Amino acid sequence: MVTAVEVEDVEPGPELLVELRGAVADVRLNRPERLNALSSSLQAQLVETFAELDRDQRVRAVTLGSTIRRAFSVGADLKEMASGDDRGAAPYEPMNGATRNVYEAVLECRKPTIAVLDGWVVGGGMELAMACDIRLASHDARFLLPEAKVGLGANFGSQMLPRLVAHTHAFEILYGAEPFDAAHAERIGFVSRALPADELEAEADRTAELIASRAPVTIRRYKAMVNLGSTLPIAAALRLDPGPSPYLSQDRAEGARAFREKREPIWSGR
Repeated sequence: MVTAVEVEDVEPGPELLVELRGAVADVRLNRPERLNALSSSLQAQLVETFAELDRDQRVRAVTLGSTIRRAFSVGADLKEMASGDDRGAAPYEPMNGATRNVYEAVLECRKPTIAVLDGWVVGGGMELAMACDIRLASHDARFLLPEAKVGLGANFGSQMLPRLVAHTHAFEILYGAEPFDAAHAERIGFVSRALPADELEAEADRTAELIASRAPVTIRRYKAMVNLGSTLPIAAALRLDPGPSPYLSQDRAEGARAFREKREPIWSGR
């Protein structure tokens, strides 16, 4: 298994790159010298970035990937933890403390999110992928939650994974702490699609642009309904009403006009 501690130090650059292409924001992890290990500073930048994208009315879809093919992310930055930087090597508990959890920030972003997964997707990197709505993977992607081998807890992953795949698969992944490939990830439904590596970015772009072309109020409603209602009894879930309502929106009227006039709708997001 490739881990962050096996990577030679090189001169670091910006840890996170963000590009806005029309209504799509491309966020890319950029710590090639550490295989995108999630340093405390990178986590803080991700939290801030996804909060900004959540507020940005221009953004209608977000892709989250890597600038390198060797890894999406190998998870926690063990070198930083061992050195005592920031929170240091002292034990800490997830979801406690003054700073917002990075997985929660991505999960609760109201914009549709697409994880673009190539190379190693390990530990916290796999949890980061779980926080996204859609996961696309290259055939070269390899997945691993190693926490059971090292005595950690995968707090976020242990809750999200059983919501994404059947419990029997979730237990196998959590208990066994063994790597699995993209074919298996697709077979159990952890990723939407596994693609040739040279097609991955183009497919992520196509998917994001397709989503961004749909009615923003409806898309926002879908995300809220799925996330809020998935653990409720059906009677309660059907009575959820996260606003704004697409039924009363300007976009609903515009969609009907565009259909009658045989043209593409011009969405206002209201």
